[in-house]
Amino acid sequence: MPRHPETAIIPNSLLADARRRRISPRRAGQRMSRAELADAVNAALDRLYPGQNLAAYYVDHRWVGKLERGEHRWPSRERRDALRQVLSASTDADLGLYSPRRTPDSTPRRPIPDRPRICRSLLDDELACADPQAWHDELDQLTAQPPQTWPELGIRVRERLEILDALQRGGTRPDLAGVDARWSEFMSWIADNTTIAPDGGVWLDRSRRRAVEAGDLPLTAYACMRHSQRALDNGDIRVAITFSRRSLTPGPVPARTRALCLARMAEALAASGNDDDTTAAITAARRELTNVGATTGDDHFARHCDLRYVAAVDARCRYLLGDAASATMIFEELLDDQPPVTLIDIGLWHAHLGECYLHHDPERAAHHGSSALRLADETASYRIIRAIGPLAIALRQHHTLPAVRSFINGHRTAVTRQ
Repeated sequence: MPRHPETAIIPNSLLADARRRRISPRRAGQRMSRAELADAVNAALDRLYPGQNLAAYYVDHRWVGKLERGEHRWPSRERRDALRQVLSASTDADLGLYSPRRTPDSTPRRPIPDRPRICRSLLDDELACADPQAWHDELDQLTAQPPQTWPELGIRVRERLEILDALQRGGTRPDLAGVDARWSEFMSWIADNTTIAPDGGVWLDRSRRRAVEAGDLPLTAYACMRHSQRALDNGDIRVAITFSRRSLTPGPVPARTRALCLARMAEALAASGNDDDTTAAITAARRELTNVGATTGDDHFARHCDLRYVAAVDARCRYLLGDAASATMIFEELLDDQPPVTLIDIGLWHAHLGECYLHHDPERAAHHGSSALRLADETASYRIIRAIGPLAIALRQHHTLPAVRSFINGHRTAVTRQ
């Protein structure tokens, strides 16, 4: 799974300075205030997107404050467009805006070398592949790349995995099992997010086996959690519950990883209709997050699992258990106030919120479906497109509504492109 960059909250001085350089439109000789910047952004939204209902994108001084404090680094595309226009910025980076995970607009933290540092072909000297740290370093470079590069990266990752497989034959390089586990997991993530090909599960199986060989308990737990997630995506609830239980193996697993495993168990239990155990699992996941920083070991995989992530899982569970009203309230609150979070997760939240509105407001359901489609395009994520599928099917009965028809056509086009 993609690894998060550092997510410490750091004040966005670039944006604050850009605002202070602007003259107040109402108070002669004074700097533009946060409220005035918010008003200017709203006016720019109307200019940039004429004829569209942008009420959901309008901002206020509190939103500007969160940006300047660094609590939120990646507003929606529409809001970024408006900010750049108001503050005369050429790029998002000029305003200190960036995605906390791989997105089309993010700049790789380290460029991919023109020629791979590790092994250029199977004929290379085996000693060139001897250092596991070199493998980890290259994987860090690859996981920092934006999603549009994933299909191309998939080719390179497959080549590396062939080399790793050759080096481990006969049990001569047991020290590479942990390396193989992490590369295989990334290959699984690429496969699941870029194509409908079924080999994501095959690579994930390999990752879990190698993690067990290496004694890597955090990755073993994480791989089981991913198996549960894949089973849920495919509607196989029994398998999802089985793997979520396996993910909760005893041992020194970082708090965020354990919280993520508990959240996935909650979702699997909710899909089975088990209300009481679902609530207990969500409560346990939140409790684990209070231990972040108190446990030993680096958490390479679950840095995105925070209280907001667990809240979104809680909302999904409530919907699956028949409480669409409270699920709607949670999703709306999460989407209305966005500190750094992955665009793929936001796309999934829009898809799930669309389902919450399905039976009483089909047009609003289609609106959230279209938002999810836009994010699927921005992130090149097939997972979002797949998550929207049930919503698109259910809305066909309302195909005479313009918003619904537009969403269904957009989903059909996205599936065809894949």
